[in-house]
Amino acid sequence: MLFKNLRQDLRIADASLEASGAQRSAEKAHGRLERLDDRLSHLAMVTEALWHLLKSKTGWTDEMLMQELQHIDAADGTIDQRRTPRAIKCHACNRNLPADGRDCIYCGAPPVMSSPFSKAW
Repeated sequence: MLFKNLRQDLRIADASLEASGAQRSAEKAHGRLERLDDRLSHLAMVTEALWHLLKSKTGWTDEMLMQELQHIDAADGTIDQRRTPRAIKCHACNRNLPADGRDCIYCGAPPVMSSPFSKAW
């Protein structure tokens, strides 16, 4: 009976440690999510400020911006209000790669940035 209780106590202690680790991981993820939310909010504000400056200096209209957004949205083949990256070809070995900006998984060549937004997708 003593060994059974000891074994059960060890299981409880292991479960408690595992739960504590999961709690710390959840708290860490929550903090990262809050920081991302803050960054996204700031980016939206900067984008809006830039648009207001462009409108005042160029005469562009909200309708023109909406048309351009629709054009960019449709460019990936799906109108879903998202910018979905397309697969790209490695400039060194010509194999298809995901457009995530990492070095080629086949030959190790660094990606060629063909646009100022290449790293964003």
